[in-house]
Amino acid sequence: AIYDSADQKTLMKQVLRELNIDAKVYPPQGILGLIDRAKNRGLPVSRIAALGVEEPLRSIATRAALVYQARLRASDAADFGDLLALAVELLEGTEKPPPPGAQLHEPDPVMGLRRRFQHVVVDEYQDTNPVQNRLVELLSGRAELCVVGDDDQAIYGWRGADVSQILGFPERHRGCQIIRLEQNYRSTGHILGCADAVISKNRGRLGKTLWSELGDGEKVRVITAADEREEATLIAGEVAQHIADGEEPGEIAVFYRTHAQSRAIEEAFGKYGLRYAVYGGLRFFDRKEIKDLIAYLRLIVNPRADLDLERVVNTPARGVGKATVERLQTRALVKGVSLWELLCELPDEADAAQLGKAAVKRLVGFRELLRSLQREAEDGDLGHLAHLVLDRTGLREALSREDSVEATTRLENVQEFVGALVEFTEEHPEAGLADYLEQVSLATDADGQGADVGAVTLMTIHSAKGLEFDHVYLTGMEERVFPHARVLDEVQDGTRHDGLEEERRLAYVAVTRARRHLTMTWVCERRLYGQVAVSRPSRFLAGLPPQHAELMGSRNAAARGRPPPRPAPTRAPAWDDDIVYDDGYEQEARHRRARVDDEPAAEPPRRRRPAAEEGVPLYIGMSVHHRKFGEGEVLGWEGAGHNLKLVLRFPGAGTKTILARYCEPA
Repeated sequence: AIYDSADQKTLMKQVLRELNIDAKVYPPQGILGLIDRAKNRGLPVSRIAALGVEEPLRSIATRAALVYQARLRASDAADFGDLLALAVELLEGTEKPPPPGAQLHEPDPVMGLRRRFQHVVVDEYQDTNPVQNRLVELLSGRAELCVVGDDDQAIYGWRGADVSQILGFPERHRGCQIIRLEQNYRSTGHILGCADAVISKNRGRLGKTLWSELGDGEKVRVITAADEREEATLIAGEVAQHIADGEEPGEIAVFYRTHAQSRAIEEAFGKYGLRYAVYGGLRFFDRKEIKDLIAYLRLIVNPRADLDLERVVNTPARGVGKATVERLQTRALVKGVSLWELLCELPDEADAAQLGKAAVKRLVGFRELLRSLQREAEDGDLGHLAHLVLDRTGLREALSREDSVEATTRLENVQEFVGALVEFTEEHPEAGLADYLEQVSLATDADGQGADVGAVTLMTIHSAKGLEFDHVYLTGMEERVFPHARVLDEVQDGTRHDGLEEERRLAYVAVTRARRHLTMTWVCERRLYGQVAVSRPSRFLAGLPPQHAELMGSRNAAARGRPPPRPAPTRAPAWDDDIVYDDGYEQEARHRRARVDDEPAAEPPRRRRPAAEEGVPLYIGMSVHHRKFGEGEVLGWEGAGHNLKLVLRFPGAGTKTILARYCEPA
């Protein structure tokens, strides 16, 4: 049997119960993710520690993984990760000598599989993981092997793909022929010139120079805007004009590095009445974590909203099952009241509603939780209220337990929502929570929005691979947005040196999605995840050749003293001459030179950055050190300046809210 995702999750829940491990603290999905990562790297599940997982998760996950794997085998079952790993195990087994008494006329059928193919062809080879690569090698031992791929488009390292598979192919296959397919049939010359300028700075690449017969076309535009709202408004206005001029909406796309950036763009599109679709994902206000948070806020304003109450009464899980909710609904219908009014009559209505003592206790706890939040809402600080909802309901804690890229994205989304609330309060000081919720409702139900060919496409750059559009807007081209802050900090700290190269490959993918028109935007000041930061242009803009790129700025950007830089005729544009972009190569080289050959390598020196209140941009997942609790992970924050508070998760100590001035970046 092959266990799908639902089967795997059910089995892991059983395993955690058997081991007395709290599934709320160690979610099944998170542990399954670690198991899958290990299998994709060809590691037995007993070696989860090799993934760099810290204690206590390392020991917990390893114990659960071993029991999970044993249960799979006892059921004669395999999960998706096993399908490749077991195939490799079978094929590698044929390398062992035959058992005593084996007959030559009874060859192992697996050996026959290794000898079966005369030609093996692999596409998208740059995205293979070690197990996939080993499978290819085993099946092509006696075959002509042809792999096709673009090392400059290797952008899925976070999924387990390993670009070294394609970079190391010539070394593993001495004498192989490398054929560079350099003619590009999609983009014009100026776009390809900018793409080459971005990717040429990467050291880990086989190298190629793209050319096209389509002509130079229009220069790539680089626009400076004052902030993210002006950036979004400029793009929405141009898109509306393109459509008015007869352009097909389906030939227009807007890219961003992270999902949370889409909020400002979606709001601007809504104001212009533009039809749009979010490719490979949901619109910002349609995402589960946002809808859950909105449901709690609606209940604060109107506790009689039954649909909202039904949505969150057991979100996150608090032991209120489906049967309990159905009994509540039945009793409320009989009495002609809302679910909230019935909750307010507990425990008196418990018998009539056929509710047990345990269920009543949980429902009363939920009722008191909502009442406490309603009292907090009276002071009018909407940003603070949203933080209280996230913390008191357990929504933030539930999102933080799953150690995955998806969970981090969901945390970023709720932090961006909180930032939107703060922004709304600043712009409309007389408005209340009900006014904001009304605005959100209008945004989510805007006419004319849908996923069809008549819609403009919004997407993350990761989702854009393999697609192409006549008009592409590449937004958020600032340091710590793209390239992402997490990657830059890892390079600075010496914990990782290949992350920046993958970010640059991601920029290359974004640029080469455009067929005819490419516009790149950056802003002087951006509010993201609720934090306002003065921006610097991305290093990916710094090397754009002036013969291919046209620089311009908005009136508001110029008013803030940040006019577009003027390109010099003999060199790349001087975006900010006082900015030095350190990719970490020099630090790494100094570290290597300092090593003594007979001694083990010491850790590269860690660069201490100023404390959080001194202006270090925050991001979800950032490592922060506290004197008492040690190193923690940022889950969110509220306030600013001297009163900035960080929501931190510490291994073994749980989640804490601590003033930023008592912490420093790790």
